[in-house]
Amino acid sequence: MNPDSHIDPDDLQQAWQEQASRTRITIDSDLLLKEVQGSQRTFRYMIFWRDFREIAIALILLPYWFYAGLTKSLPWTWYLTVPALIWVIVFIVVDRIRHKRKPSDPGEPLRQGVQESLRQVEHQIWLLRNVFWWYLLPFIISIMAFFAQIAWSSRSNGWLPALILFLGRSAFLAALYWFVYYINQRAVRKQLEPRRQELLALLAGLGDEPTSELAPSIRAQNIEIPRKRGRWLLLSAVSSVAVLVLVVVAGGLLHSEYDQPPQSSGPAGDSLAGLITGLRKDRGLVGLAAMVMVDGQVEAAAADGERQKSSGVPLEIDDRWHLGGVSKSITATMISRLVESGQMQWSDTLSDCFPDASIHYDWRPVTLRQLLTDTAGAPANFSFQVSLQRPSEHAESREARRQAVLDLIADPPAHPPGEKFVYSNVGYTIAGAMAEQVTGETWEELVEREVFQPLKLTGAGFGPPKSPADALDQPRGHKSIVGWKVSVGDDVDNSSIIGPAATIHMTLSDLCTFATDHLRGDLSKGNLCSAETYQLLHTPELGNYACGWVFKEPGEEIPYAVYWHNGSNTMWYALIAFIPEQDMVVAVTSNDGDLDSAEDAAWEVVKASVKRDNVAENYPKKSPFAAVRWQQSHPEVNVDGDWYRLISLDGIAAEEIIAFSRRTFGRKWRKRFEEDLVELLTRMEQPPNDEVTLVVQSLTSSETLTLEDVPMTYANRQAIKAAADKRSISEP
Repeated sequence: MNPDSHIDPDDLQQAWQEQASRTRITIDSDLLLKEVQGSQRTFRYMIFWRDFREIAIALILLPYWFYAGLTKSLPWTWYLTVPALIWVIVFIVVDRIRHKRKPSDPGEPLRQGVQESLRQVEHQIWLLRNVFWWYLLPFIISIMAFFAQIAWSSRSNGWLPALILFLGRSAFLAALYWFVYYINQRAVRKQLEPRRQELLALLAGLGDEPTSELAPSIRAQNIEIPRKRGRWLLLSAVSSVAVLVLVVVAGGLLHSEYDQPPQSSGPAGDSLAGLITGLRKDRGLVGLAAMVMVDGQVEAAAADGERQKSSGVPLEIDDRWHLGGVSKSITATMISRLVESGQMQWSDTLSDCFPDASIHYDWRPVTLRQLLTDTAGAPANFSFQVSLQRPSEHAESREARRQAVLDLIADPPAHPPGEKFVYSNVGYTIAGAMAEQVTGETWEELVEREVFQPLKLTGAGFGPPKSPADALDQPRGHKSIVGWKVSVGDDVDNSSIIGPAATIHMTLSDLCTFATDHLRGDLSKGNLCSAETYQLLHTPELGNYACGWVFKEPGEEIPYAVYWHNGSNTMWYALIAFIPEQDMVVAVTSNDGDLDSAEDAAWEVVKASVKRDNVAENYPKKSPFAAVRWQQSHPEVNVDGDWYRLISLDGIAAEEIIAFSRRTFGRKWRKRFEEDLVELLTRMEQPPNDEVTLVVQSLTSSETLTLEDVPMTYANRQAIKAAADKRSISEP
């Protein structure tokens, strides 16, 4: 080897570069193609199931939307969501057709597979970037329209609360949908955009320039996101205003005014007519009627509206009205007469009445009274299959009712009996079936014999009042369907199986006569039952629900105890209330199934009635006692400096006075006994004279004494009131 020979560095570098230029990374294109196609299939399946889920949910919501709207008589704006759901279904289907995914071909070039994957990804990016326009906006408009109409219908409580209600719900909706929008945009940033960049890099590695037509637009969208957010908020605000205007205008078009004058009678009839006319128009009701009785006499009665929407036939005061759940108090009264006649007992159980039936163990000890106070553990309603049955009245209904009851009590109760109150049509149906089982008569026959005939309720009957289309001599019920008040036939009602809970009709006069008998019943002046039985019917169990009556404590708006019940079969509405302290009965009815509006109007009538000129303030503030104290629930009274246990006053037992005060004044019964004794006795129809006779018992000797000509003085009452005021100040 020649020591002087060497390799030039430039030659070495050149040789290395030539070798490096001949080095290539070998890629298994078949394997890579399989990976690309597998990823493409996974992505395609994910998109398919997402679209399938959206369409399935929309299809499920469609029938629910109609069902909820019809059963709850929701306003027409509720149904605006239906076209929104249909739009989403159609959009997704059309989008899948227009951008049909091409099936993977095992022999297709790798570059073609990557390009197809890129096309799919970029289309999904476009869909999610624009999700507000094609998915969220239709629902925002429909739901905000519904919120706006709800707020508009509640404006009678004041514009500010209505506006706050609308803005609060709108803010919640905006927050919810902004979150949905954010989730979609996050999916683009975190999932779709990285996938797109990988596909673009792969195409570049295959020696192909990205040919995506969407790439510039995607980049432009990234730049425009802040601007779009501003436009999103602006559009939402504009949509809110537009929707509110639409609801106001459309609401006026859909509920055209009825202009004929109302009917009225009674000394205060004109005043009541003006009230119900305003309420009917403001609440958008087809018809509204009311009657107020005081001391058994009609003080006011009025009716405004049409018997049938757009018929022009006016309502009349003597029209008949479907009572719905008010039927419960009538059934309870009928059964109470069977108890008084010895045919039934309040303690009768299901096993007593149906000894041969297959009854679940938990149902067997359930009593008649538990059923009538809705504490028996019965469910609210029968099954859907039972509700579809339409047996004719009397014998056929009795058999169908009995079978429905036996089928139900073969299974466990919905709730533990005797532990909680649950408003139930089923409980009253069972009670009616028990009465039928014991007497061998139908529920309809029993109600006619025990209630209608003794009270001479000639305008009472079962089911909706008959009103042939050619005569239209009675009102028709109405439902709200897609915003329109639609009249129903005179045979459309709940199944007669639940008749004991829901299917009686009456005139206003008959309804007030029935309630007046309950009002006077506590004073032994009722025509149907004894005072003890009426007191039992009015005594609540596990809350404020008695036997078909709800007890309402005195409050700020109505400062008297009220016994009431309402009812609706979703096509009619009725409310009956009696107020012992005022000796007043108020009945309000409507042939419109808009429950919320009708109920709101009804209570406005009740509140206005009790605010009439109140003669109670003119009762003399006098007392025969210098002081009153209590031993548990019995009064001890001071007369001429001596303390006694009160036995009676003018022949009225102290227990009877106390019981009446409890029922009439609720929690204020002691205060009213002490400070308003004249008013209390007058309400009992036993007004005292200036001097009274007291029967008392000595606290030291237990001797019974009769104190005659005891004066009723203002000074005594003032001393009692001063002592009560002193106690209230000293109590924490």
